[in-house]
Order: sequence, then C-alpha cells, then structure tokens
Amino acid sequence: MPFLPDLSVLTSVYQGEKYLPSFLEGLRAQTIFPRCELVLVLNEPSAAEKRAAKKFSLKYRRQVLVHHVEKVETLGASWNRAWQLARAPNLALWNVDDRRLPDSLDRQLSGLEEKPDWALCYGDYIKVPKYGQVLGKRRRTPPYRAGHFRRAFAQGGAFWVFRRQISEEVGYFDEQFTVAADMDFSFRIAARGLQMGRCDGLLGYFTDDQGGLSTRDGAQRAFIERTAVQVRYGVFDKVQPQWLKAANHYRFNEVKNFEEWRALSQYLPAQADYLRSRRHLWIVGSLRNFLRNLLERLGLLKLAYRIQERIFRREI
Repeated sequence: MPFLPDLSVLTSVYQGEKYLPSFLEGLRAQTIFPRCELVLVLNEPSAAEKRAAKKFSLKYRRQVLVHHVEKVETLGASWNRAWQLARAPNLALWNVDDRRLPDSLDRQLSGLEEKPDWALCYGDYIKVPKYGQVLGKRRRTPPYRAGHFRRAFAQGGAFWVFRRQISEEVGYFDEQFTVAADMDFSFRIAARGLQMGRCDGLLGYFTDDQGGLSTRDGAQRAFIERTAVQVRYGVFDKVQPQWLKAANHYRFNEVKNFEEWRALSQYLPAQADYLRSRRHLWIVGSLRNFLRNLLERLGLLKLAYRIQERIFRREI
C-alpha cells in the first residue's frame, strides 16, 4: 500500500548545510513523524546538503521527497514547488534554521482536526539570536481577529500548519516575494474572511541571525517587501515613505503563481472597493511617520515600542 501522510512538511534550503543535519534529527524526533512526509527543496545545493538529504531519504524512502533547484529562487517559489509535490491534506512550514518542540506539529494538526473551520493554525515561539539557543524574546501571538490580521503580521510565518485546499480560495504564495511571501499570504487569508486558530503552548525557536533564505538579503529587502504588502492590502498608515519607490516595482494587483500572473481580484473581488475606503489612512500615515521620526530623533522610539507592547500585548 502507498504511504499516505496526514501532514507534509515544506522546507526550502539555501546555504543551510550547517543546519540541515540537526533539522532532520528534529523532524525525526517529532511525535507525529510516522504520519508525516518531508518535501525538501534544495536551492543551489552544496555537496554536503546533497549527501545529508540523500542519506535521510534513503533511510525513510516513503516519507521523503527531495527536489534540487539549480538556480536559487524566491522563498515563495520554493514553497509553491514543495506544495505541488506534497501528498498530505495538511501542510507545515519549517525552515532548517528554526527548531520545533517535539510535539508541536502534533498539537497543531490536532487543532486543525478539532476545528474544521480553521484554515491555518499558528502559535507562540521564541526568537533567538543564534541557532541552538533557547533564551530570547517570546512572540506572544494573539487570538485570531480578522480586522487585526488584515493589518498586522500578528502570528509570523515560521510555525504554521494549514490546509492544502486553502489554495482554492486564496491561491498560493506570491513568488514575487523572497522575504514577505508568508506575510502576504497571511493578509490574503484574513482579507478573504477565512478563520485561523491559535495553538496553546510554545511551538519552537525562531533563529534571527540573518542566515536564512528569507533574511540573508538583510533588512532593506524586508522593509521593501513589507511596504509592498501594506500597499496591496490598504495598510496605508503604516507605510514608511522611504521604501515606497522601491516597493512600486512589485505588482500590487497581481499574484505570481508558478510563473503565471493571476489577478488579485480573483481571490479578493471586493479589494478595490476596500482600498478606496482606506485612502484616508495615507494622511494618518503621514502623521504617524512624523511622530515616529520625532521619537527616533529624541532617542525615545524603542521605549515607545516597549510601552506599546506592554499595554497591548501584541504588535500593532
């Protein structure tokens, strides 16, 4: 009988050979491992990456699919490639430089099974400065509220489990994005009106050392792509004007899936009307940027962010 997994783990690798062996060990240690498969996309793989992937795939032949990409592609494109190859009805994102608690995938899949209205399950994680560390800042994700999630990347994208069929309503990851593919996808889910749910407890550790495929280009690309997403979904008051010119190179009204361009209106028919109703936020944004710049000049911006986080217990 062919192996039919309940969960497919989608993992894109680029220059990740120092993380890959530990990642594979962590996957094998997952309590749900007998029910899951790994779809591993290797971008411009090194010999060491090929060896590690081949060794693991030979040991777990039924559960591992390895695909080589000769020229590095965007994270959105790699995730879409893995998505198409996956066999399970549920999918998980897992980067090789992040670590999960052994029961995290199990708990999230159980959440989806218990809540059939959830399209995606997320949860808390700790952001650490170096791989392998456990001390860092905990990302306390809020309960799902569509209005909030249409304006903020409230749950991050590093620890997701979601339903494969979600593509029928919102499409796939936008291949324009290297850093913000998950942010854009999260906003699209919320704008579509689908439900997400929060898994209780800690899920794992997110490594923020600028070494991964999504972060290696540095903060500038992250700021530009974040701005493109904000413009696309009408979060005009958060747009920082210094990144707007570069962000205009992205196609706001189209989503790139498998080298094809699809109108955003295909998934969000009312988006144009929604954006028109939000035009006043450009003025709010001007005032917000003036205040942010003033606080930064006075050396008070970080203090203001800490106070904001303490009061609201979330990123605004």
